[in-house]
Amino acid sequence: MNEQLPFFNLSLKKVLALEPDPFKKAKIKIVLTILVFSVIKALIVVPVAIEYAQYRQLFRALLVSAVLLSMIKVLLYRPSRMPVISHIMLLTGTSVVWSNLFLYSQDLNILTVQLVFMVSLSAYYLLGGRQAAIYTLCAILPVILFMLMKEMGIGHWGITVQKLAMPGFDIIVVLNFVTFIMSNYLFYQAFYQNLKEKELLNQQLQVNILEAKALAESRSVFLSTMSHELRTPLNGVIGMTNLLKDNAVDEQKDYLNILEFSATNLLSMINDVLDYNKSELDKIELEDIPVNLAALLQKIGYGLEMKALEKGLSWKLEVDDVVKHHLVITDPTRLTQIIYNLAGNAIKFTENGIVVVNAVVLNQNDNQVKIKFSITDTGIGISSDRQEAIFDPFVQASTDTTRKYGGSGLGLAIVKRLLKLFDSDIKLESQVGKGSVFSFIIEFPLYRGALDTVDELKMEKTSMKGLKLLIAEDNRINVLVLEKLLSKWDIQTIVAANGQEALNKLADQDFDAVLMDIHMPVMDGYAASLAIRALGNQAKANIPIIALTASVSHNVHTKIKEAGMQDYVAKPFQTDLLYEKLQQIYKGVN
Repeated sequence: MNEQLPFFNLSLKKVLALEPDPFKKAKIKIVLTILVFSVIKALIVVPVAIEYAQYRQLFRALLVSAVLLSMIKVLLYRPSRMPVISHIMLLTGTSVVWSNLFLYSQDLNILTVQLVFMVSLSAYYLLGGRQAAIYTLCAILPVILFMLMKEMGIGHWGITVQKLAMPGFDIIVVLNFVTFIMSNYLFYQAFYQNLKEKELLNQQLQVNILEAKALAESRSVFLSTMSHELRTPLNGVIGMTNLLKDNAVDEQKDYLNILEFSATNLLSMINDVLDYNKSELDKIELEDIPVNLAALLQKIGYGLEMKALEKGLSWKLEVDDVVKHHLVITDPTRLTQIIYNLAGNAIKFTENGIVVVNAVVLNQNDNQVKIKFSITDTGIGISSDRQEAIFDPFVQASTDTTRKYGGSGLGLAIVKRLLKLFDSDIKLESQVGKGSVFSFIIEFPLYRGALDTVDELKMEKTSMKGLKLLIAEDNRINVLVLEKLLSKWDIQTIVAANGQEALNKLADQDFDAVLMDIHMPVMDGYAASLAIRALGNQAKANIPIIALTASVSHNVHTKIKEAGMQDYVAKPFQTDLLYEKLQQIYKGVN
Protein backbone atom coordinates (compact mmCIF):
# COMPACT_ATOMS: atom_id res chain seq x y z
CA MET A 1 0.00 0.00 0.00
CA ASN A 2 1.58 3.32 -1.10
CA GLU A 3 0.56 5.70 1.66
CA GLN A 4 0.15 9.38 0.87
CA LEU A 5 -2.24 10.40 3.64
CA PRO A 6 -1.94 13.60 5.67
CA PHE A 7 -1.42 13.35 9.42
CA PHE A 8 -4.83 14.86 10.14
CA ASN A 9 -6.71 12.59 7.75
CA LEU A 10 -10.12 11.58 9.10
CA SER A 11 -11.51 10.06 5.88
CA LEU A 12 -11.97 6.30 5.73
CA LYS A 13 -12.70 6.67 2.01
CA LYS A 14 -9.18 7.93 1.34
CA VAL A 15 -7.72 5.00 3.28
CA LEU A 16 -9.77 2.45 1.34
CA ALA A 17 -8.84 4.10 -1.98
CA LEU A 18 -5.22 3.09 -1.39
CA GLU A 19 -6.08 -0.62 -0.95
CA PRO A 20 -7.19 -2.69 -3.98
CA ASP A 21 -7.66 -5.97 -2.09
CA PRO A 22 -11.30 -6.41 -0.93
CA PHE A 23 -10.32 -8.57 2.06
CA LYS A 24 -7.82 -5.99 3.30
CA LYS A 25 -10.43 -3.30 2.83
CA ALA A 26 -12.83 -5.39 4.91
CA LYS A 27 -10.20 -5.79 7.66
CA ILE A 28 -9.71 -2.02 7.80
CA LYS A 29 -13.48 -1.52 8.10
CA ILE A 30 -13.79 -4.21 10.78
CA VAL A 31 -10.93 -2.77 12.85
CA LEU A 32 -12.32 0.74 12.58
CA THR A 33 -15.84 -0.46 13.46
CA ILE A 34 -14.64 -2.32 16.56
CA LEU A 35 -12.43 0.61 17.63
CA VAL A 36 -15.20 3.18 17.24
CA PHE A 37 -17.80 1.09 19.10
CA SER A 38 -15.24 0.26 21.80
CA VAL A 39 -14.49 3.97 22.33
CA ILE A 40 -18.23 4.69 22.55
CA LYS A 41 -18.65 1.92 25.11
CA ALA A 42 -15.70 3.19 27.15
CA LEU A 43 -17.06 6.74 27.09
CA ILE A 44 -20.46 5.44 28.26
CA VAL A 45 -18.73 3.92 31.27
CA VAL A 46 -17.20 7.30 32.26
CA PRO A 47 -20.39 9.15 33.48
CA VAL A 48 -21.81 5.96 35.02
CA ALA A 49 -18.57 5.35 36.94
CA ILE A 50 -18.49 8.98 38.14
CA GLU A 51 -22.11 8.85 39.29
CA TYR A 52 -21.59 5.67 41.29
CA ALA A 53 -18.07 6.59 42.45
CA GLN A 54 -16.56 3.54 40.67
CA TYR A 55 -13.11 5.10 40.20
CA ARG A 56 -11.38 1.91 39.10
CA GLN A 57 -13.97 1.55 36.34
CA LEU A 58 -13.41 5.22 35.51
CA PHE A 59 -9.64 4.82 35.30
CA ARG A 60 -9.90 1.73 33.05
CA ALA A 61 -12.46 3.42 30.79
CA LEU A 62 -10.27 6.49 30.32
CA LEU A 63 -7.15 4.38 29.69
CA VAL A 64 -8.93 2.16 27.15
CA SER A 65 -10.44 5.22 25.44
CA ALA A 66 -7.03 6.87 25.10
CA VAL A 67 -5.44 3.70 23.66
CA LEU A 68 -8.27 3.09 21.21
CA LEU A 69 -8.48 6.71 20.04
CA SER A 70 -4.74 6.56 19.35
CA MET A 71 -5.24 3.41 17.31
CA ILE A 72 -8.00 5.07 15.28
CA LYS A 73 -5.68 7.98 14.53
CA VAL A 74 -2.83 5.67 13.46
CA LEU A 75 -5.21 3.63 11.27
CA LEU A 76 -6.43 6.72 9.39
CA TYR A 77 -2.89 8.07 8.99
CA ARG A 78 -0.83 4.91 8.43
CA PRO A 79 -3.15 2.03 7.50
CA SER A 80 -0.11 -0.19 6.82
CA ARG A 81 0.27 -0.38 10.62
CA MET A 82 -2.98 -2.29 10.80
CA PRO A 83 -1.35 -5.60 11.95
CA VAL A 84 0.16 -3.75 14.94
CA ILE A 85 -3.17 -2.03 15.59
CA SER A 86 -4.93 -5.41 15.48
CA HIS A 87 -2.54 -6.86 18.07
CA ILE A 88 -2.97 -3.88 20.42
CA MET A 89 -6.75 -4.02 20.03
CA LEU A 90 -6.85 -7.76 20.80
CA LEU A 91 -4.50 -7.39 23.76
CA THR A 92 -6.74 -4.63 25.11
CA GLY A 93 -9.86 -6.80 24.74
CA THR A 94 -8.12 -9.77 26.38
CA SER A 95 -6.95 -7.62 29.34
CA VAL A 96 -10.53 -6.38 29.83
CA VAL A 97 -11.75 -10.01 30.01
CA TRP A 98 -9.13 -10.86 32.64
CA SER A 99 -9.77 -7.69 34.68
CA ASN A 100 -13.56 -8.18 34.56
CA LEU A 101 -13.30 -11.69 36.00
CA PHE A 102 -10.65 -11.11 38.66
CA LEU A 103 -10.81 -7.37 39.53
CA TYR A 104 -14.06 -5.64 38.64
CA SER A 105 -17.26 -7.69 38.36
CA GLN A 106 -15.64 -10.89 39.67
CA ASP A 107 -18.45 -12.74 37.91
CA LEU A 108 -19.00 -14.53 34.58
CA ASN A 109 -21.69 -12.32 33.09
CA ILE A 110 -22.98 -11.77 29.56
CA LEU A 111 -20.71 -8.78 29.03
CA THR A 112 -17.58 -10.86 29.72
CA VAL A 113 -18.81 -13.70 27.48
CA GLN A 114 -19.41 -11.18 24.70
CA LEU A 115 -15.89 -9.88 25.06
CA VAL A 116 -14.48 -13.43 24.77
CA PHE A 117 -16.41 -13.95 21.52
CA MET A 118 -15.39 -10.50 20.29
CA VAL A 119 -11.68 -11.24 20.82
CA SER A 120 -11.92 -14.64 19.13
CA LEU A 121 -13.97 -13.34 16.20
CA SER A 122 -11.68 -10.36 15.63
CA ALA A 123 -8.56 -12.52 15.91
CA TYR A 124 -9.67 -14.87 13.14
CA TYR A 125 -10.98 -12.07 10.91
CA LEU A 126 -7.89 -9.90 11.29
CA LEU A 127 -4.96 -12.27 11.86
CA GLY A 128 -6.03 -15.86 11.28
CA GLY A 129 -4.00 -19.02 11.76
CA ARG A 130 -1.87 -19.67 14.83
CA GLN A 131 -2.00 -16.08 16.10
CA ALA A 132 -5.80 -16.13 16.14
CA ALA A 133 -5.76 -19.43 18.03
CA ILE A 134 -3.38 -17.97 20.66
CA TYR A 135 -5.55 -14.90 21.23
CA THR A 136 -8.67 -17.07 21.45
CA LEU A 137 -6.96 -19.27 24.04
CA CYS A 138 -5.84 -16.22 26.03
CA ALA A 139 -9.43 -14.94 26.07
CA ILE A 140 -10.94 -18.32 27.06
CA LEU A 141 -8.28 -19.23 29.63
CA PRO A 142 -9.44 -16.71 32.32
CA VAL A 143 -12.98 -18.02 31.99
CA ILE A 144 -11.80 -21.59 32.62
CA LEU A 145 -9.59 -20.46 35.53
CA PHE A 146 -12.42 -18.45 37.05
CA MET A 147 -14.82 -21.42 36.85
CA LEU A 148 -12.23 -23.75 38.44
CA MET A 149 -11.48 -21.27 41.23
CA LYS A 150 -15.19 -20.81 41.88
CA GLU A 151 -15.68 -24.59 41.99
CA MET A 152 -12.79 -24.89 44.44
CA GLY A 153 -14.09 -22.02 46.61
CA ILE A 154 -11.04 -19.82 46.08
CA GLY A 155 -11.74 -16.14 46.83
CA HIS A 156 -10.66 -13.00 45.07
CA TRP A 157 -7.97 -11.69 47.40
CA GLY A 158 -10.33 -9.28 49.16
CA ILE A 159 -10.59 -6.90 46.21
CA THR A 160 -13.78 -4.82 46.24
CA VAL A 161 -16.24 -5.68 43.49
CA GLN A 162 -17.11 -2.83 41.11
CA LYS A 163 -19.78 -4.11 38.77
CA LEU A 164 -20.76 -1.67 36.07
CA ALA A 165 -24.02 -0.05 37.13
CA MET A 166 -27.17 0.23 35.08
CA PRO A 167 -28.00 1.54 32.54
CA GLY A 168 -24.36 1.48 31.29
CA PHE A 169 -24.21 -2.32 31.48
CA ASP A 170 -27.31 -2.82 29.32
CA ILE A 171 -26.24 -0.24 26.72
CA ILE A 172 -22.82 -1.86 26.33
CA VAL A 173 -24.39 -5.32 25.91
CA VAL A 174 -26.59 -3.95 23.10
CA LEU A 175 -23.61 -2.20 21.46
CA ASN A 176 -21.63 -5.47 21.61
CA PHE A 177 -24.38 -7.20 19.63
CA VAL A 178 -24.37 -4.35 17.11
CA THR A 179 -20.57 -4.74 16.79
CA PHE A 180 -21.01 -8.48 16.13
CA ILE A 181 -23.55 -7.80 13.42
CA MET A 182 -21.45 -5.09 11.75
CA SER A 183 -18.23 -7.14 11.80
CA ASN A 184 -19.91 -10.23 10.33
CA TYR A 185 -21.66 -8.16 7.68
CA LEU A 186 -18.43 -6.46 6.61
CA PHE A 187 -16.60 -9.78 6.37
CA TYR A 188 -19.48 -11.38 4.46
CA GLN A 189 -19.58 -8.44 2.08
CA ALA A 190 -15.85 -8.82 1.34
CA PHE A 191 -16.19 -12.61 1.03
CA TYR A 192 -19.13 -12.30 -1.37
CA GLN A 193 -17.29 -9.67 -3.45
CA ASN A 194 -14.22 -11.89 -3.61
CA LEU A 195 -16.30 -14.87 -4.74
CA LYS A 196 -17.91 -12.73 -7.39
CA GLU A 197 -14.52 -11.58 -8.64
CA LYS A 198 -13.25 -15.18 -8.63
CA GLU A 199 -16.30 -16.25 -10.61
CA LEU A 200 -15.68 -13.52 -13.18
CA LEU A 201 -12.02 -14.50 -13.36
CA ASN A 202 -12.99 -18.16 -13.84
CA GLN A 203 -15.37 -17.19 -16.61
CA GLN A 204 -12.62 -15.15 -18.26
CA LEU A 205 -10.22 -18.07 -17.77
CA GLN A 206 -12.65 -20.42 -19.50
CA VAL A 207 -12.94 -17.95 -22.38
CA ASN A 208 -9.14 -17.71 -22.57
CA ILE A 209 -8.83 -21.51 -22.51
CA LEU A 210 -11.34 -21.85 -25.35
CA GLU A 211 -9.51 -19.15 -27.29
CA ALA A 212 -6.17 -20.88 -26.66
CA LYS A 213 -7.62 -24.21 -27.79
CA ALA A 214 -9.12 -22.58 -30.88
CA LEU A 215 -5.79 -20.90 -31.60
CA ALA A 216 -3.91 -24.18 -31.16
CA GLU A 217 -6.41 -25.98 -33.37
CA SER A 218 -6.26 -23.26 -36.01
CA ARG A 219 -2.45 -23.43 -35.89
CA SER A 220 -2.65 -27.20 -36.30
CA VAL A 221 -5.04 -26.83 -39.25
CA PHE A 222 -2.82 -24.14 -40.76
CA LEU A 223 0.30 -26.26 -40.44
CA SER A 224 -1.51 -29.28 -41.84
CA THR A 225 -2.73 -27.23 -44.79
CA MET A 226 0.71 -25.75 -45.35
CA SER A 227 2.16 -29.24 -45.13
CA HIS A 228 -0.16 -30.42 -47.88
CA GLU A 229 0.65 -27.39 -50.04
CA LEU A 230 4.41 -27.81 -49.53
CA ARG A 231 4.67 -31.57 -49.68
CA THR A 232 2.62 -31.85 -52.88
CA PRO A 233 5.09 -29.87 -55.06
CA LEU A 234 7.99 -31.53 -53.24
CA ASN A 235 6.54 -34.86 -54.35
CA GLY A 236 6.86 -33.64 -57.93
CA VAL A 237 10.40 -32.32 -57.40
CA ILE A 238 11.74 -35.46 -55.73
CA GLY A 239 9.80 -37.80 -58.01
CA MET A 240 10.92 -36.14 -61.24
CA THR A 241 14.50 -35.97 -59.94
CA ASN A 242 14.54 -39.72 -59.40
CA LEU A 243 13.08 -40.32 -62.86
CA LEU A 244 15.61 -38.05 -64.56
CA LYS A 245 18.56 -39.71 -62.80
CA ASP A 246 17.84 -42.99 -64.58
CA ASN A 247 18.79 -41.56 -67.99
CA ALA A 248 21.14 -38.73 -66.97
CA VAL A 249 24.83 -38.53 -67.72
CA ASP A 250 27.29 -38.37 -64.83
CA GLU A 251 27.49 -34.56 -64.72
CA GLN A 252 23.70 -34.27 -64.77
CA LYS A 253 23.43 -36.89 -62.03
CA ASP A 254 25.61 -34.69 -59.80
CA TYR A 255 23.26 -31.77 -60.35
CA LEU A 256 20.21 -33.96 -59.75
CA ASN A 257 21.73 -35.37 -56.56
CA ILE A 258 22.18 -31.82 -55.27
CA LEU A 259 18.59 -31.02 -56.21
CA GLU A 260 17.30 -34.17 -54.50
CA PHE A 261 19.43 -33.47 -51.39
CA SER A 262 18.05 -29.91 -51.10
CA ALA A 263 14.45 -31.06 -51.57
CA THR A 264 14.90 -33.85 -49.02
CA ASN A 265 16.38 -31.42 -46.48
CA LEU A 266 13.44 -29.07 -46.99
CA LEU A 267 11.04 -31.96 -46.48
CA SER A 268 12.87 -32.99 -43.31
CA MET A 269 12.55 -29.48 -41.88
CA ILE A 270 8.83 -29.38 -42.72
CA ASN A 271 8.35 -32.73 -41.01
CA ASP A 272 10.22 -31.51 -37.90
CA VAL A 273 7.97 -28.47 -37.52
CA LEU A 274 4.82 -30.53 -38.00
CA ASP A 275 5.91 -33.30 -35.65
CA TYR A 276 6.83 -30.79 -32.96
CA ASN A 277 3.41 -29.17 -33.32
CA LYS A 278 1.71 -32.56 -32.97
CA SER A 279 3.81 -33.44 -29.93
CA GLU A 280 2.84 -30.13 -28.28
CA LEU A 281 -0.83 -31.00 -28.79
CA ASP A 282 -0.28 -34.59 -27.58
CA LYS A 283 -1.55 -35.84 -30.94
CA ILE A 284 1.22 -38.39 -31.53
CA GLU A 285 0.27 -41.97 -30.71
CA LEU A 286 2.57 -44.95 -31.09
CA GLU A 287 1.59 -47.88 -33.28
CA ASP A 288 2.12 -51.48 -32.14
CA ILE A 289 3.53 -53.41 -35.11
CA PRO A 290 5.66 -56.56 -35.24
CA VAL A 291 9.07 -55.34 -36.42
CA ASN A 292 12.27 -57.09 -37.44
CA LEU A 293 14.49 -54.62 -35.58
CA ALA A 294 17.71 -55.74 -37.25
CA ALA A 295 16.18 -55.25 -40.71
CA LEU A 296 14.80 -51.86 -39.70
CA LEU A 297 18.21 -50.70 -38.45
CA GLN A 298 19.84 -51.96 -41.62
CA LYS A 299 17.33 -50.02 -43.71
CA ILE A 300 17.91 -46.84 -41.66
CA GLY A 301 21.65 -47.36 -41.83
CA TYR A 302 21.73 -47.57 -45.62
CA GLY A 303 20.55 -43.99 -46.12
CA LEU A 304 22.72 -42.67 -43.30
CA GLU A 305 25.78 -44.49 -44.62
CA MET A 306 25.37 -42.71 -47.93
CA LYS A 307 25.30 -39.34 -46.12
CA ALA A 308 28.39 -40.26 -44.09
CA LEU A 309 30.36 -41.40 -47.15
CA GLU A 310 29.50 -38.14 -48.95
CA LYS A 311 31.31 -36.28 -46.13
CA GLY A 312 34.23 -38.72 -46.13
CA LEU A 313 33.28 -40.18 -42.75
CA SER A 314 33.49 -43.79 -41.63
CA TRP A 315 30.14 -45.39 -40.81
CA LYS A 316 29.49 -48.36 -38.58
CA LEU A 317 26.26 -50.13 -37.61
CA GLU A 318 26.64 -52.61 -34.74
CA VAL A 319 23.62 -54.77 -33.94
CA ASP A 320 23.64 -57.38 -31.18
CA ASP A 321 23.19 -60.90 -32.60
CA VAL A 322 20.33 -61.46 -30.13
CA VAL A 323 18.38 -58.65 -31.83
CA LYS A 324 18.50 -60.50 -35.16
CA HIS A 325 16.64 -63.50 -33.76
CA HIS A 326 13.54 -61.74 -32.42
CA LEU A 327 10.63 -59.69 -33.63
CA VAL A 328 9.56 -56.85 -31.32
CA ILE A 329 6.33 -54.88 -31.01
CA THR A 330 6.99 -51.19 -31.63
CA ASP A 331 6.31 -48.19 -33.85
CA PRO A 332 8.90 -48.45 -36.66
CA THR A 333 8.15 -44.96 -38.02
CA ARG A 334 8.84 -43.16 -34.73
CA LEU A 335 11.82 -45.35 -33.88
CA THR A 336 13.27 -44.60 -37.31
CA GLN A 337 12.68 -40.90 -36.72
CA ILE A 338 14.54 -40.99 -33.40
CA ILE A 339 17.58 -42.84 -34.75
CA TYR A 340 17.63 -40.91 -38.02
CA ASN A 341 17.54 -37.57 -36.18
CA LEU A 342 20.34 -38.53 -33.78
CA ALA A 343 22.57 -40.20 -36.39
CA GLY A 344 21.82 -37.45 -38.92
CA ASN A 345 22.95 -34.86 -36.36
CA ALA A 346 26.07 -36.91 -35.65
CA ILE A 347 26.98 -36.88 -39.35
CA LYS A 348 26.13 -33.19 -39.71
CA PHE A 349 28.35 -32.11 -36.81
CA THR A 350 31.29 -34.41 -37.57
CA GLU A 351 33.96 -33.20 -39.98
CA ASN A 352 36.44 -36.08 -39.59
CA GLY A 353 36.34 -39.54 -38.06
CA ILE A 354 33.49 -41.97 -37.58
CA VAL A 355 29.81 -42.25 -36.67
CA VAL A 356 28.67 -45.46 -34.96
CA VAL A 357 25.11 -46.66 -34.32
CA ASN A 358 25.00 -49.45 -31.76
CA ALA A 359 22.12 -51.62 -30.50
CA VAL A 360 22.91 -54.01 -27.64
CA VAL A 361 20.59 -56.18 -25.53
CA LEU A 362 20.81 -55.38 -21.81
CA ASN A 363 18.47 -58.11 -20.60
CA GLN A 364 15.72 -60.35 -21.91
CA ASN A 365 12.95 -62.61 -20.67
CA ASP A 366 10.13 -64.58 -22.29
CA ASN A 367 8.00 -61.47 -22.84
CA GLN A 368 10.32 -58.50 -23.20
CA VAL A 369 13.75 -57.42 -24.35
CA LYS A 370 15.57 -54.30 -23.13
CA ILE A 371 17.84 -52.72 -25.74
CA LYS A 372 20.28 -49.85 -25.40
CA PHE A 373 20.79 -47.70 -28.50
CA SER A 374 23.90 -45.53 -28.75
CA ILE A 375 24.90 -43.02 -31.43
CA THR A 376 28.58 -42.10 -31.15
CA ASP A 377 30.49 -39.53 -33.18
CA THR A 378 33.88 -37.82 -33.25
CA GLY A 379 32.37 -34.42 -34.01
CA ILE A 380 32.50 -30.93 -32.52
CA GLY A 381 31.07 -32.00 -29.15
CA ILE A 382 28.83 -30.00 -26.81
CA SER A 383 29.97 -27.96 -23.81
CA SER A 384 28.62 -29.06 -20.44
CA ASP A 385 26.67 -25.83 -19.90
CA ARG A 386 24.71 -26.41 -23.13
CA GLN A 387 23.96 -30.11 -22.79
CA GLU A 388 20.55 -29.54 -21.20
CA ALA A 389 19.56 -26.59 -23.38
CA ILE A 390 20.02 -28.37 -26.73
CA PHE A 391 16.94 -30.48 -26.03
CA ASP A 392 14.78 -27.35 -25.88
CA PRO A 393 12.97 -26.38 -29.09
CA PHE A 394 14.72 -23.98 -31.47
CA VAL A 395 17.95 -24.16 -29.43
CA GLN A 396 21.33 -25.28 -30.74
CA ALA A 397 24.68 -25.80 -29.09
CA SER A 398 26.09 -22.36 -29.91
CA THR A 399 25.05 -19.14 -31.58
CA ASP A 400 26.94 -19.89 -34.80
CA THR A 401 25.72 -23.49 -35.15
CA THR A 402 22.66 -22.56 -37.22
CA ARG A 403 24.73 -20.30 -39.46
CA LYS A 404 27.44 -22.92 -40.02
CA TYR A 405 25.48 -26.18 -40.07
CA GLY A 406 21.86 -25.13 -40.65
CA GLY A 407 18.82 -26.85 -39.20
CA SER A 408 15.68 -25.77 -37.33
CA GLY A 409 16.82 -26.70 -33.82
CA LEU A 410 13.81 -29.00 -33.43
CA GLY A 411 15.38 -32.43 -34.02
CA LEU A 412 16.52 -33.14 -30.45
CA ALA A 413 13.37 -31.63 -28.93
CA ILE A 414 11.30 -34.03 -31.04
CA VAL A 415 13.57 -36.96 -30.10
CA LYS A 416 13.11 -36.21 -26.40
CA ARG A 417 9.32 -36.01 -26.73
CA LEU A 418 9.11 -39.18 -28.82
CA LEU A 419 11.24 -41.10 -26.30
CA LYS A 420 8.79 -40.15 -23.57
CA LEU A 421 6.14 -42.02 -25.55
CA PHE A 422 8.45 -45.05 -25.37
CA ASP A 423 8.83 -44.51 -21.58
CA SER A 424 12.46 -43.65 -22.15
CA ASP A 425 14.78 -40.66 -21.97
CA ILE A 426 17.84 -39.44 -23.83
CA LYS A 427 21.28 -39.46 -22.22
CA LEU A 428 24.23 -37.41 -23.42
CA GLU A 429 27.97 -37.67 -22.83
CA SER A 430 30.08 -35.15 -24.70
CA GLN A 431 33.37 -33.25 -24.75
CA VAL A 432 34.05 -30.23 -26.89
CA GLY A 433 36.27 -31.17 -29.83
CA LYS A 434 36.16 -34.91 -29.05
CA GLY A 435 32.62 -35.94 -29.93
CA SER A 436 29.35 -37.03 -28.34
CA VAL A 437 27.45 -40.15 -27.34
CA PHE A 438 23.65 -40.01 -27.36
CA SER A 439 22.00 -43.08 -25.85
CA PHE A 440 18.58 -44.30 -24.79
CA ILE A 441 17.05 -47.55 -23.54
CA ILE A 442 13.74 -49.00 -24.71
CA GLU A 443 11.99 -52.10 -23.41
CA PHE A 444 10.18 -53.86 -26.28
CA PRO A 445 7.48 -56.53 -25.94
CA LEU A 446 8.50 -59.63 -27.91
CA TYR A 447 6.39 -60.84 -30.83
CA ARG A 448 5.79 -64.59 -30.86
CA GLY A 449 4.73 -64.93 -34.49
CA ALA A 450 6.84 -66.06 -37.45
CA LEU A 451 10.32 -64.55 -37.74
CA ASP A 452 11.29 -62.90 -41.01
CA THR A 453 14.90 -62.96 -42.10
CA VAL A 454 16.81 -59.71 -42.48
CA ASP A 455 16.40 -58.75 -46.12
CA GLU A 456 18.77 -56.58 -48.07
CA LEU A 457 17.47 -53.07 -48.42
CA LYS A 458 17.73 -52.71 -52.15
CA MET A 459 15.28 -55.15 -53.64
CA GLU A 460 15.37 -55.96 -57.34
CA LYS A 461 12.30 -54.31 -58.84
CA THR A 462 10.72 -56.74 -61.27
CA SER A 463 7.96 -56.14 -63.79
CA MET A 464 4.33 -56.13 -62.65
CA LYS A 465 2.96 -56.44 -66.16
CA GLY A 466 -0.77 -57.04 -66.24
CA LEU A 467 -1.47 -54.90 -63.16
CA LYS A 468 -4.01 -52.18 -63.93
CA LEU A 469 -4.37 -49.21 -61.56
CA LEU A 470 -6.82 -46.34 -61.33
CA ILE A 471 -5.07 -43.14 -60.24
CA ALA A 472 -7.40 -40.58 -58.65
CA GLU A 473 -5.28 -37.41 -58.48
CA ASP A 474 -5.98 -33.79 -59.42
CA ASN A 475 -2.38 -32.52 -59.46
CA ARG A 476 -0.96 -32.89 -62.99
CA ILE A 477 2.67 -33.03 -61.83
CA ASN A 478 1.91 -35.82 -59.36
CA VAL A 479 0.01 -37.69 -62.09
CA LEU A 480 3.00 -37.37 -64.43
CA VAL A 481 5.41 -38.64 -61.76
CA LEU A 482 3.19 -41.62 -60.98
CA GLU A 483 2.62 -42.50 -64.63
CA LYS A 484 6.33 -42.38 -65.43
CA LEU A 485 7.27 -44.34 -62.33
CA LEU A 486 4.61 -47.03 -62.74
CA SER A 487 5.42 -47.43 -66.43
CA LYS A 488 8.93 -48.52 -65.38
CA TRP A 489 7.28 -51.48 -63.65
CA ASP A 490 5.02 -52.16 -66.68
CA ILE A 491 1.87 -51.15 -64.79
CA GLN A 492 -1.09 -49.90 -66.82
CA THR A 493 -2.69 -46.72 -65.44
CA ILE A 494 -5.92 -44.78 -65.95
CA VAL A 495 -6.24 -41.29 -64.45
CA ALA A 496 -9.28 -39.65 -62.84
CA ALA A 497 -9.14 -35.93 -61.93
CA ASN A 498 -11.46 -36.22 -58.91
CA GLY A 499 -13.36 -38.71 -56.77
CA GLN A 500 -16.54 -38.62 -58.82
CA GLU A 501 -14.64 -39.28 -62.03
CA ALA A 502 -12.82 -42.17 -60.33
CA LEU A 503 -16.16 -43.65 -59.26
CA ASN A 504 -17.49 -43.41 -62.82
CA LYS A 505 -14.40 -45.01 -64.36
CA LEU A 506 -14.44 -47.82 -61.81
CA ALA A 507 -18.05 -48.53 -62.75
CA ASP A 508 -17.14 -48.74 -66.45
CA GLN A 509 -13.82 -50.62 -66.24
CA ASP A 510 -12.06 -53.26 -64.20
CA PHE A 511 -9.03 -52.36 -62.09
CA ASP A 512 -6.78 -54.26 -59.72
CA ALA A 513 -6.38 -51.35 -57.25
CA VAL A 514 -6.97 -47.63 -56.78
CA LEU A 515 -4.37 -45.03 -55.81
CA MET A 516 -6.63 -42.42 -54.17
CA ASP A 517 -5.59 -38.85 -53.44
CA ILE A 518 -7.32 -37.43 -50.36
CA HIS A 519 -7.85 -33.77 -51.31
CA MET A 520 -9.61 -33.42 -54.66
CA PRO A 521 -12.33 -31.16 -56.09
CA VAL A 522 -15.94 -32.30 -56.71
CA MET A 523 -15.55 -35.39 -54.47
CA ASP A 524 -12.60 -35.97 -52.15
CA GLY A 525 -10.85 -39.28 -51.53
CA TYR A 526 -12.77 -40.07 -48.34
CA ALA A 527 -16.19 -39.68 -49.97
CA ALA A 528 -15.07 -41.54 -53.10
CA SER A 529 -13.78 -44.49 -51.04
CA LEU A 530 -17.01 -44.71 -49.05
CA ALA A 531 -18.98 -44.63 -52.32
CA ILE A 532 -16.81 -47.44 -53.76
CA ARG A 533 -17.37 -49.60 -50.68
CA ALA A 534 -21.12 -49.10 -51.11
CA LEU A 535 -21.18 -50.39 -54.72
CA GLY A 536 -23.51 -53.29 -55.48
CA ASN A 537 -20.79 -55.15 -57.38
CA GLN A 538 -18.89 -56.87 -54.56
CA ALA A 539 -15.74 -57.39 -56.64
CA LYS A 540 -15.47 -53.66 -57.30
CA ALA A 541 -16.66 -52.71 -53.82
CA ASN A 542 -13.79 -54.71 -52.28
CA ILE A 543 -11.06 -53.39 -54.59
CA PRO A 544 -7.81 -52.47 -52.73
CA ILE A 545 -7.57 -48.70 -52.20
CA ILE A 546 -4.27 -47.06 -51.26
CA ALA A 547 -4.50 -43.45 -50.11
CA LEU A 548 -2.03 -40.92 -51.48
CA THR A 549 -1.81 -38.04 -49.02
CA ALA A 550 0.41 -35.09 -48.26
CA SER A 551 -1.62 -34.37 -45.13
CA VAL A 552 -0.05 -34.99 -41.73
CA SER A 553 -2.99 -34.04 -39.49
CA HIS A 554 -3.13 -36.18 -36.36
CA ASN A 555 -6.35 -37.97 -37.35
CA VAL A 556 -5.64 -38.60 -41.03
CA HIS A 557 -4.80 -42.28 -40.47
CA THR A 558 -8.04 -42.84 -38.56
CA LYS A 559 -10.07 -41.08 -41.26
CA ILE A 560 -8.39 -43.17 -43.96
CA LYS A 561 -9.37 -46.41 -42.20
CA GLU A 562 -12.91 -45.18 -41.52
CA ALA A 563 -13.31 -44.40 -45.22
CA GLY A 564 -12.50 -48.04 -46.07
CA MET A 565 -8.99 -47.57 -47.49
CA GLN A 566 -6.64 -50.41 -46.57
CA ASP A 567 -3.35 -48.52 -46.70
CA TYR A 568 -1.71 -45.20 -47.49
CA VAL A 569 1.46 -43.74 -48.96
CA ALA A 570 2.61 -40.33 -47.76
CA LYS A 571 3.74 -37.70 -50.23
CA PRO A 572 6.50 -37.30 -51.19
CA PHE A 573 6.31 -41.11 -51.44
CA GLN A 574 9.30 -43.43 -51.24
CA THR A 575 9.75 -45.48 -54.37
CA ASP A 576 10.64 -48.66 -52.44
CA LEU A 577 7.61 -48.33 -50.18
CA LEU A 578 5.20 -47.79 -53.08
CA TYR A 579 6.75 -50.73 -54.97
CA GLU A 580 6.41 -52.98 -51.93
CA LYS A 581 2.71 -52.18 -51.49
CA LEU A 582 1.94 -52.65 -55.17
CA GLN A 583 3.94 -55.90 -55.22
CA GLN A 584 1.61 -57.28 -52.53
CA ILE A 585 -1.41 -56.42 -54.69
CA TYR A 586 0.27 -57.91 -57.75
CA LYS A 587 0.91 -61.19 -55.92
CA GLY A 588 -2.73 -61.24 -54.83
CA VAL A 589 -4.11 -61.04 -58.36
CA ASN A 590 -1.61 -63.46 -59.94
